[in-house]
Amino acid sequence: MLTARQRPAPWTGNGDVAVRITPDGRGLERGRPAEGQQPDTDPVALVLIHPDTETALTSTLQCARTRIHGAWTGPHRLLTHAFAGQPPPDDLNLTI
Repeated sequence: MLTARQRPAPWTGNGDVAVRITPDGRGLERGRPAEGQQPDTDPVALVLIHPDTETALTSTLQCARTRIHGAWTGPHRLLTHAFAGQPPPDDLNLTI
């Protein structure tokens, strides 16, 4: 888990991402780019999904590329609100 946190795999524009959802960068969630999303677009249109059930937790959000921590890997699961049984924050803003 610490390796995933400190040295994330780079996101190449394909596949799920670990997204920093809190200003301090500690809260991560699993995000999935919207269908047809171009890999080099900024902001990235994505949906936050539950790391275990793959159920959508949000509608499509605009996410600044600077909020993408890296490619999603299994150890990130332990850092999510979903793992703790909590919903994402109500005032979620990923554009900055």
